[in-house]
Amino acid sequence: MKRLMVVTMLLSVVLLTFAAGNVFAAVKGACVTCHTMHNSQDGATVTTSGVPVEALLNEASCFACHTGTNTGLVAGVMNGTGIPYVYNTSEPAYPGTATVSPSLAGGNFYWVQTDDATGHNVEGVKAKDVTLDNEPPGWDAGYNLNGALNNSLATWGTTRLTCAGTNGCHGVHTTDEQFGAVRGAHHLVDTTIDGSTVGNSYRFLIGIVGNEDDDWEYTKTAADHNQYKGTSDTVDKSTISYLCAECHGQFHTAGSTNGENGTAPWLRHPTDLDMNTLAAGTEYKSYTTYDPIVPVASTDVSVVKSAINAVAGDAIVTCVSCHRAHGSPYADLLRWDYDLMVAGNSNTTGCFVCHTTKN
Repeated sequence: MKRLMVVTMLLSVVLLTFAAGNVFAAVKGACVTCHTMHNSQDGATVTTSGVPVEALLNEASCFACHTGTNTGLVAGVMNGTGIPYVYNTSEPAYPGTATVSPSLAGGNFYWVQTDDATGHNVEGVKAKDVTLDNEPPGWDAGYNLNGALNNSLATWGTTRLTCAGTNGCHGVHTTDEQFGAVRGAHHLVDTTIDGSTVGNSYRFLIGIVGNEDDDWEYTKTAADHNQYKGTSDTVDKSTISYLCAECHGQFHTAGSTNGENGTAPWLRHPTDLDMNTLAAGTEYKSYTTYDPIVPVASTDVSVVKSAINAVAGDAIVTCVSCHRAHGSPYADLLRWDYDLMVAGNSNTTGCFVCHTTKN
């Protein structure tokens, strides 16, 4: 009887340990790879800056860990460490082969080094944009349902765009400490993506929901990709387009006018438009097999969709349908070369994936 009680207690401890989520971590590897306890080793400082860094990290930049060449899943883990690389020091293949994309879904900061128009000018990887300065084009402080970027100030002034924090895309916007903004998220097993915390948000984008591809679209097919959240309106704060609107709000509206500088009708390419709502027989209905190069969002992100334009809410145009988040070889962070989009030239890529009768 005593033996049974002991075994039962041991099993209970094991089950509680698993339930607490302490067995597996999203980032894998030796702690020393990322952290230093006292910024001292062999009589010298560990950090290149010479001073301690937030969260006891070895370096004071997100790019210290996220710079490298992607190799895909190693033993089921991205690059063997769980860390995707978003900045290459040599040009990555773009977009790669039909099924492999070393620059990943968000693109890469490599190209912005020589051309401001090809990527976001994030502090730590590139100086401010020579033409646009620091303020994002279309800035509207009103898109703050997931927290106020730039402290809801009307202008950015000398404030730089960062990876995370008050003026960044990732993490909470209540602190300008980038590592503090994503605190704990790298070690969380995000079995539920509901936007409730940074770790439980799509790609650590607070409040945003989606279905995360396990290799960040290093491999990609119609059935192997991120599933982005979208709706046929602009008020849902959990969509991927709302993320973009947090900086570029003037390009994102539910009405036919823009209170800042537009008049009816809405003369901009639509976002948050469900192509299922368009009339039968229109050219957009011919986009029926999901293309990872021209992604569309869905209201339901519980499963990855390979067939689209089949039911309401499965073919929603978003900002990332045309743009990469980090950068690309092309102007405006576009996913393809806009100069090569020539009507009547039998092209079935880029713009013509949706605009099927104009190729």
